Amino acid sequence: GAMGSGGVTGSGGGAGVSVGSGGRGGNAGSNATGGAGNSGTGGAGGGLSGVAPFLTEDFESGTVGKQPVGWDNFIGYVKNNANPQGETLALVDSTRANGGSRNSIHFHGGGSPAMLTRALPPGTNKLYARAYFYMSRQLGMNPGANHETLMGIRKTSGNANDEVRFGEIKGVIGTNEVPTDNIAPKMAQWGMGPVVAANKWACIEVAFLADQPQHILQAWADGVMVHSVTSGDQWQNGTMPMNWMNGKFVEFIIGWQSFSNANIDVWMDDLALSTGRIGCN
Repeated sequence: GAMGSGGVTGSGGGAGVSVGSGGRGGNAGSNATGGAGNSGTGGAGGGLSGVAPFLTEDFESGTVGKQPVGWDNFIGYVKNNANPQGETLALVDSTRANGGSRNSIHFHGGGSPAMLTRALPPGTNKLYARAYFYMSRQLGMNPGANHETLMGIRKTSGNANDEVRFGEIKGVIGTNEVPTDNIAPKMAQWGMGPVVAANKWACIEVAFLADQPQHILQAWADGVMVHSVTSGDQWQNGTMPMNWMNGKFVEFIIGWQSFSNANIDVWMDDLALSTGRIGCN
């Protein structure tokens, strides 16, 4: 009898975190000597770049009211503090979730940081972070505000004194670097748009790129670029060195901190970390 034909290869993974479907089994042979075809293998979800994320987290396996397993916290400037610490918290929550799932992370913080943190792989020099956020306050176009952190990378676990902070600076979506305390963009854009609206889910991506001589930070909201720092002269307080992110790829941070004492609620879901751009599902 004729041998069975090989199985059809599985389709590639979808953007971001979904995994490709497996291939169908081969057709059976026409008699006893026919073999079954091999089944194809599903492709890993590679995102926009084709690179599979090294971490994906949807918090569905977490226990509501508890800190998610595998994460440290940074609450009230203390690593692995009590969580909650008063009204400051970073806990699995079922109030709302992105895309029809059950759980997300609920951050409540302000002047006291409410963050989850995670060690990055040794040798990391570029990071794309993608997460969905639902915030009780809009991001961007907040004249008079000081600085708010949503995501970042830091040199020392549990220490906020040497880090790159993405979020909002002087009321515009932007970046703050410490220890220089330099900020981007410049004063002409402070308090202006673009805006990530409050009280709806938004896909936010941040690229921390230090794999080239000139370090670059870029951010997108729902696929549209909202912030970009590609040269040293884009900073407010003097020119930044080209290698301004050196040494900071030790720990990833995500959550909410406001140097304007904006005490708000932030829900975060469907996080992915990769060395290539992930995109939004």
